[in-house]
Amino acid sequence: MKINNKLESIEKIKELNLNKFPEKTFKKNEESKVKEFLKDYPAILYAIRDKSSPSGLFKFKVPKDEVLKEVIDYELFTINVSSANYSNNQLLVGEIEILSNNEIYATISTNKDYSVRDALYNPDFNIKTDIFDNNTLNKIPCFNELYDYIITNNLKDVIIEFSLFNINLGIKKEKIIIYELRTSY
Repeated sequence: MKINNKLESIEKIKELNLNKFPEKTFKKNEESKVKEFLKDYPAILYAIRDKSSPSGLFKFKVPKDEVLKEVIDYELFTINVSSANYSNNQLLVGEIEILSNNEIYATISTNKDYSVRDALYNPDFNIKTDIFDNNTLNKIPCFNELYDYIITNNLKDVIIEFSLFNINLGIKKEKIIIYELRTSY
């Protein structure tokens, strides 16, 4: 699997039928479509992500009544229901990659208020190990559930941005939410 940019990531998540929060991609001046999305997926907070470049502007906790004002300068962006609405239920957040040779790279936090970016800047676990290192992996809460999800969905050799919750959420009503998949960017 090769994913070259954020738009390909969105398409791959759809193609693989992975769980995510309700999300839609918009272009500049699509105000009526944004309003329709907000109506279809009511929430207190939304996340807005610039999709025109890697490490683009990211707004994690935008109140519903401020969304239209916040997207004015974006050319290409997504809006999704924010995980911040469920922070009390978040168990893990971060990114992980399990390679075909059984190596594991993970940067993960257990902080309930963190986004993926927060977890990358201030992780509780920043590991490079392999799947046989039970001493390290057993320290990460719910690691087995995350590992099973990756193996079941054939996501080896892919960097996965995720959150794991103690309740079922998202479009598929599962405990793991996938935000982004990366291989080549």
